[in-house]
Amino acid sequence: MRVVVIGAGAIGTNIAYRLAVSGAEVVLIDGHAPGLGTSGASFSWLSSFPQLAWPEPQGRRSLRLSVNAHFDRLAEELGGDWLDWCGTLTMESAVPDFDAAVAAARAAGAQLEVMGGADLAAVAPQLRLPEGTRVAFELRSGWVDAPAMTEQLIRVFRLSGGVLRIGSEVTGICRSGARVTGVLLADGSRLEADTVVNAGGAFATHIAAMAGLALPMELVPGMMIYAGAGCADLPRQVINGAGWMIRPDRREGTAIHWRGEALTAVHGKNGNHGVAMLADVARALPALAGLTPSRQRIGIRAMPFGGPVIGALPWLAGYYCAVSHGGIGWAPIWAELATREILDGETVPELAALRPARFYYDLSEDELSAAR
Repeated sequence: MRVVVIGAGAIGTNIAYRLAVSGAEVVLIDGHAPGLGTSGASFSWLSSFPQLAWPEPQGRRSLRLSVNAHFDRLAEELGGDWLDWCGTLTMESAVPDFDAAVAAARAAGAQLEVMGGADLAAVAPQLRLPEGTRVAFELRSGWVDAPAMTEQLIRVFRLSGGVLRIGSEVTGICRSGARVTGVLLADGSRLEADTVVNAGGAFATHIAAMAGLALPMELVPGMMIYAGAGCADLPRQVINGAGWMIRPDRREGTAIHWRGEALTAVHGKNGNHGVAMLADVARALPALAGLTPSRQRIGIRAMPFGGPVIGALPWLAGYYCAVSHGGIGWAPIWAELATREILDGETVPELAALRPARFYYDLSEDELSAAR
């Protein structure tokens, strides 16, 4: 089977890799360098808390519980140093109704230890928190070095026979009646395909429109700042604070997402002053006091209405959509399920609530017959 995957971010590279090692002939296309977009400006967090306390469809909930196992499998297959199960410390002030959220997440399968005082000081002596502060310690959580993961995925993808086309953007989706047959590129070339996968992230709506399709989506900017390269007294864990999150970064010391509010499923405003945001974080992490950010980036988070959009459309053969907020954490799962559906012809039941057909009116057979 010939497959074209559009988008060399975390989701696209995972899908291209999984399809290639499963026997498909795959071309991975991106107009820019792999991982240059949102995947390279993401907090890249792997966690179950407080996410397992949020309401979501049962199928997606069961998939969320398999995230860690999928990353363990991928790390074993790929090799390389890009995955860090360092654990996450989430402050009580970071999560609305903390005790209820802990109980709900534990009931759903999260492994959490609530600690404070001497226990917290032993785990993260770098932190300076108000007396009496409690945190939820999730041991089996951590972060992904997304650029390093993407680089390793592409390396093994190409060794498995995959073809990488970089620097020529997709300008059209080719259709023949009720089937997608390939893509047109800005350099004038045409690639034939049995299936075209839209993994375009923030550009996915435009890619869908080239095929005459609707993909409603919100683009939400998220600021990342980096600081602390060479500092010795930085925490090893991910820290989820009252208005910010911080994790280790192998190149720049720490990566920080400053959100200015408690963590919920709804994303809000961004800060506008890197030095002030860093000074706020330094109240809890004195090693960052007096520093200025070495770099600031805005990641454009693709957030389809109603959650991830994964799957095909019943009336258009050869088109498959894979667009999701939190794409780095979900990418290995979407890759496995997409491969099962594209290559094996399965209909994965856990994806029932995530199909792109939800954006269309459900016309009856009589109405469709009358239209024909």
